[in-house]
Amino acid sequence: MKLILIYTLIAGLVSAVAAPFPGTSLLLTALEVYMIVHLAKVHEFKLDFKEIGYTAAVIYGISTLLKDTALEILNFVPVIGWGAEVIVAMLFVFFLGMLANLYFSKTSRHRRDLEDESH
Repeated sequence: MKLILIYTLIAGLVSAVAAPFPGTSLLLTALEVYMIVHLAKVHEFKLDFKEIGYTAAVIYGISTLLKDTALEILNFVPVIGWGAEVIVAMLFVFFLGMLANLYFSKTSRHRRDLEDESH
């Protein structure tokens, strides 16, 4: 959980600093993919490059859709739209981290149980 909160804070910082510049979504996608790989390593889960590539594509698509939706809704007041972008980025990273952590912990636990049964 602490690791996910650290990535969430980093995402908020990146989003707040880089929001006025194009390419923020790419920076956040790189952070999100790195977080997933990091969580996988923590749970001793092996990801191959193909899975990482698919994950990056899906995350980029979803995060861009969420960001664009939030910005279009709040585009009428620029300062609020900018703030919403930071909040959306942080929430997305937090929930993505929680889901990845849940997935990797269950999969790792299941794999360890199978290894214990085979010994």
